[in-house]
Amino acid sequence: MLYFDNSATTMPDQSVLDTYLQVSKEYFANPSSLHELGVKSKKLLEQARSQVAEILQVKTNEVYFTSSGTEANNWVLQAVVRELSKHRPNAKRILISAIEHPSVYEQINLLLSENYRIERISVNPQGEIDLPALQEQLDSDVLLISTMAVNNEVGAVQPLEQIAELLAKHPQIIWHVDAVQAVTTQLSLLHNSRIDAMTLSGHKFHAGRGTGILTLKQKVNTQPFIYGGGQEKGLRSSTENLASIVATAKALRLASTKQEAVKQNLAKFRRSLIEAFEAQNWQVFAEASASEHILCVAYPSIPGEVLVHAFETEGVMISTTSACSSRKHQVHSTLKAMGVPDNISESAVRLSMSSLTTSTQVNELIKIIEKVTAKFA
Repeated sequence: MLYFDNSATTMPDQSVLDTYLQVSKEYFANPSSLHELGVKSKKLLEQARSQVAEILQVKTNEVYFTSSGTEANNWVLQAVVRELSKHRPNAKRILISAIEHPSVYEQINLLLSENYRIERISVNPQGEIDLPALQEQLDSDVLLISTMAVNNEVGAVQPLEQIAELLAKHPQIIWHVDAVQAVTTQLSLLHNSRIDAMTLSGHKFHAGRGTGILTLKQKVNTQPFIYGGGQEKGLRSSTENLASIVATAKALRLASTKQEAVKQNLAKFRRSLIEAFEAQNWQVFAEASASEHILCVAYPSIPGEVLVHAFETEGVMISTTSACSSRKHQVHSTLKAMGVPDNISESAVRLSMSSLTTSTQVNELIKIIEKVTAKFA
């Protein structure tokens, strides 16, 4: 089997799994317990928090652990927004980029019901935020903006440095970045000091499912998102998933350590795959703007679902769009925002790599691309 669906989820790293098992066995006590085992668990939890903070270049008390990136995004657009609104009641506009993950844009109706005005930030044909358009939208009425670091469907890397420059004139605006897809090759993007809130998800970088990360700068006010036992400084109650948190911190450290080597390898692999697809008359999207680990292509007139199953027959696992929407047969929202006609975007599929992807796998895939194309030519 050739696995090229890493933007949906990655295979856990064996050393990360080993850490998970070790912590599960040796630090099983509740970190909130006052006895010796609880104190040891609490110390390990805070060590993991400090490690994450160091890698992301934020303060330790600005790191919160959640169950997923989706939960973290919901926290920002609900508890954070409501608390911010208390301090800036006249700022009712929220700007959301046109290519956000469903965990962001599916909250729009809720925000509208609470009398916020939601505006989409447009993107260019390469899937990058339209900076002049964003500049026109920024004013004193804006409470928060939410953008991605790397788009999950076509891989477009967003111009975070330029966005930060625009926001320099608007220090009162809170900037949230969904960085879930950035860890594989774009971790350095996240070291932008202007970012106020940021979300990550462990299973996107070789940890297991069940742990997300939210960073909130100290200036960001928030209400509690989950009420209960007072964990995560009383903002996100629930007994901490300690083994998964520690394993996720390790996975993030491993991703940071080998970032440059992975980036170089995947850049070569992606270029080879683009050449293979273009040689077979496939259309490539966001060719110049995408992160090294994501490739979105289409073979016009053949539905994406059919292409996915054609590759599956050859032992290759790929996807149509976001894993969170592909089973619902939703329109390819990112390509639509990029101006791609529906009859072409309906044929789009996504291939995504990880630090575990090898040249042997890529070479095998290149042969299969020709074989699959021949079925529809």
